[in-house]
Amino acid sequence: MGAPGGDASSGAGRMGDAAARLGRDAAELARDEVRAMRDDLLAGVRRFGAGGALFAGAGLCGVLALWSAHQTVLRGLEAVLPRARAAAALTGVYGSCAALLALAGRNRVKAAAAVTADALEKQADDLGSGPPTPGPQAPEPGAEE
Repeated sequence: MGAPGGDASSGAGRMGDAAARLGRDAAELARDEVRAMRDDLLAGVRRFGAGGALFAGAGLCGVLALWSAHQTVLRGLEAVLPRARAAAALTGVYGSCAALLALAGRNRVKAAAAVTADALEKQADDLGSGPPTPGPQAPEPGAEE
């Protein structure tokens, strides 16, 4: 006779129950982790959204300030020059500033591209000039160990 509770079918049933419980527990743990990650991500997006709205408001205020400054300068020039000439002079100043800023930006981008290209070239040279790393040697066909 067998030991009490030593029936093979009841042992398999208990193992099946334990495996099922383990699977449910692992699935619940995974769901909890996914929920926690989602909540963290949504909190970050909310904080970023508020910051983005504040930046948008700051940008709008900056544009309005520039427009007000433009109107002030234009009114000041109109006191000295006829209206059309004042507008043309202001347009020339804005165009010159835009051209200078564009040239400075182009030079900056070219310099950054050159530095990046030099760094990539140096990295490629370093990788190409280093000693080859020995890999696992395959045995000769037909050779026995």
